[in-house]
Amino acid sequence: MKRFITMGSIEQFSTVIKNVKRTAQFVSYDEETKEVTVDRDAKMPVITATGSEKIHGTNAAVCYSESDGFWVQSRKNIITPEKDNAGCAFQAYANESAWMDIMLELRDEYDIDLKENIISVYFEWSGGNIQKKSALTGLDKRAMIFQYFKVSPIEPQLANDGTEKSAYWLETCTKYASLSDAEPEIYDESVFWLDNPEKNIYNIMNFPTVQIEIDFNEPQMSQNKMIEMVETLEKNSPVGQAFGIDGNVGEGYVFTFVYNGEIMRFKVKGNEHAKGSGKIKTLKPVDEALENAKRTFVNDIACTESRLQQMWTEIVHSVHNGDESLMEMKDMQKFLPLVVKDVIKEESDKMMEQGFEPKTLNGKISEVARNFFKSKLVEVA
Repeated sequence: MKRFITMGSIEQFSTVIKNVKRTAQFVSYDEETKEVTVDRDAKMPVITATGSEKIHGTNAAVCYSESDGFWVQSRKNIITPEKDNAGCAFQAYANESAWMDIMLELRDEYDIDLKENIISVYFEWSGGNIQKKSALTGLDKRAMIFQYFKVSPIEPQLANDGTEKSAYWLETCTKYASLSDAEPEIYDESVFWLDNPEKNIYNIMNFPTVQIEIDFNEPQMSQNKMIEMVETLEKNSPVGQAFGIDGNVGEGYVFTFVYNGEIMRFKVKGNEHAKGSGKIKTLKPVDEALENAKRTFVNDIACTESRLQQMWTEIVHSVHNGDESLMEMKDMQKFLPLVVKDVIKEESDKMMEQGFEPKTLNGKISEVARNFFKSKLVEVA
């Protein structure tokens, strides 16, 4: 039986930061007690995200399994030529053989059993009169395939939040390895992002993309670079240019990466596209000089080796009668507030000189102090 296969939402950067933190801190889940064990002190990853131009249209997908055949979806429903969304289903069924070629290539590339699974290829249905003031304004309606497609079991296993536990994501490309003529022992792997331009089916990965490294220990330090990227794009959409139209507004970027087996996506939109709409969220610039000044203050003044050692010694004597071999992880709950309190007491004049309030520094102080404490535990074990 054909069923609707959800794509999920493209999040804001702030939400992805929380999701990465949750994933990094996860340790285990007890099925019997339903308790989750986390490591609050886990180090955050440094990842590279790929940004593809966000095309302004309406979300859609084509799906296929051997038992249920071919069907088309809008963002929330299965659609048909009789009950359509901006002509998407009509065009998809008219080009069913082209879409099937793409899905069967993906089946072969990734060895997907379509007797047991459903392939869902998501795309933005755009152009024509679907949206105004966008990258594809002035062009015929067309499909723009996204970087990843979804593989879902015919019989889904749902988590408590309604998501499919056993579904997974793969890239909408095929990879061919060939021997180099010059050096036969060396393989040259070529990547082909699947599309069919003759049928107005394109792949966003065949257009200009960008990459950015994000340190999730200080993710806000990546925001200005992302804003800069979008400001360049929104003046003249690269996708629009590729189709021969200059000056169309680029909406923004969708940044995508996989972390710990989980696909994560977030959107960054520009101010030009946001004009006239109070609903569109844009990234706020970060004062990098201020953030660097905070980091310098914490490292050079607030969290000196001598201060951290002094607070460690206080906990050793007040809690364990001077025996530091008895120190354990739970003692960090006393150590961190003690460090913050001492910084405020001893360095308040310097903080005022630089315009820092305690709450703006507490997180960075705790991070440095936490790392010191964990190192000391290893040292005295």
